[in-house]
Amino acid sequence: MTTPPSPDATLLAVDVGTLSARAGLFGADGACLATATAPFTLLKPLEHHAVYRMDEIWAATTAAIRACLAAEPEAARRVAAVAFDATSSLALRADGERPLDGDADVVCWMDHRGEAEAEEIGATGDRWLAYVGGSVSPEINLPKLLWLKRHRPAVWARLTAARDLCDELALRLTGTDRHSLCGLAAKWPYLPNDPDPWRRDLLADLGVADLLKLGRLDEPPSPVGALHGHVSAQAAAETGLAAGTPVAVGLIDAEAGALGVIGRGYARAMNTVLAMIAGTSSSHMAWAADERQISGVWGPFRDAVFPGFWMHEAGQSLSGAALDAVLDHHPGSPGKASGEHHRDTAAAILALLDAEGPAFAARRHIVPDWLGNRAPLGDGSVRALVTGIGEETSRRAFHEHYYATARALALQARHIVDHLNRHGYAISRVTLAGGHIKNPLMMRLYRDALGAELVTSDTAEPVLLGTAMVAAVGGGLAPDLFGAVERMAPRQTVHPADPAWQAAHERSYRTYLDLFEVRNRIERDARALMATTGQGMAGAA
Repeated sequence: MTTPPSPDATLLAVDVGTLSARAGLFGADGACLATATAPFTLLKPLEHHAVYRMDEIWAATTAAIRACLAAEPEAARRVAAVAFDATSSLALRADGERPLDGDADVVCWMDHRGEAEAEEIGATGDRWLAYVGGSVSPEINLPKLLWLKRHRPAVWARLTAARDLCDELALRLTGTDRHSLCGLAAKWPYLPNDPDPWRRDLLADLGVADLLKLGRLDEPPSPVGALHGHVSAQAAAETGLAAGTPVAVGLIDAEAGALGVIGRGYARAMNTVLAMIAGTSSSHMAWAADERQISGVWGPFRDAVFPGFWMHEAGQSLSGAALDAVLDHHPGSPGKASGEHHRDTAAAILALLDAEGPAFAARRHIVPDWLGNRAPLGDGSVRALVTGIGEETSRRAFHEHYYATARALALQARHIVDHLNRHGYAISRVTLAGGHIKNPLMMRLYRDALGAELVTSDTAEPVLLGTAMVAAVGGGLAPDLFGAVERMAPRQTVHPADPAWQAAHERSYRTYLDLFEVRNRIERDARALMATTGQGMAGAA
């Protein structure tokens, strides 16, 4: 039985993203009281490798927590519970030196070293494949671990633990080693609906049956919002939190963002609502009461967030990062990627669109898969297709290329919505969170090109808010996650589409779909050619 929330109770949420840790202090009603951020470094020691040092992540985490608590010292003394969300990165522990190149010990979610291993796993035909969209992404954990055993066997022999980043963070805060069901269901060969959830035969066939001997992987995980443990005396000294404060079992950052934006009444509207978390990458989250297997979409993952419900996650591996790359590399760019340059560029393009209409950048079209296609194809090795490129290097050419990239991201999001709707959903509303909300060009494109109602939540911190909801459950201030959403969800704003752009975006969408199929044929031909020469899609290890 939960206790009624004290009007003075506060909740601490910590989000560890791709480049920084963010802490947020929230009231029991979901109001954000304070936030703080601290950066850490993403390392790329080899091609396709992206890694971190856990000590640096933890130092940034503790710095963000201390700064957040210092901003509201009275409220900080009333923290009733803490929860973490994090990217689906993989934290490793080993005897001796750090196990990864670059003196690192965390494999970033975007690391693609395991592309060949992902294809090999996909060729096994294991029944797990039906629960990851029919193919295996190199961004989940098994391909990375398989790569490590094969290419760094001495390192594998030294490993003592492997866990999702949010679980490693909770371990450091509490001293308690526990796995979140969210991470296991979504990123490991683990089927919560099976009597024996681990796909042991698959692990044995791949030669990694010893994976389950690492840490406590073979012990039952805990659902999101359950009690992970309590803040230890050591962590209290590091963070400024009170020792003994409850810490909830955490979740992946995209799932946290979805909780923060799905809105009140979600349990009733579930089949019609898609949560889209659009930042460096984009995740598209939907839940269903029944089991639906959808090609090219991760899932269905039972119990990954809401117990008894099946989660689907589609996505785009590079979205905001793709716009960053245009700023970083186009000759006509005003400078390296920054919030200011994105805003200025968006404003200039919106003025051109208002002046020229759909004729602007009419020849430029893109299939935006620079780091593979998560959905709806589900192939991590394919790459982007770009049309309309000439020798122009002017500011105008830069604006056209930036716009074509932004429009392609919005059209691919529509492609994902349509794909889900062909497989049992009836999505008519997309609730948006993430950094793209700050880009007025992306907001207009999502509003007009998605083919669904665009909704934003009146909170500046949807991911942190979703994690605060998890903390509320762990601290006994909400009966379950549905109850936390009802109590803490913010007001929402609907952004009606501009009918004047409907026909233009329909034409662009048809062009995108045609090019998508052309690109797929190119990739199939490339695979056949490489197979005859013995070359892999991922290149050298």
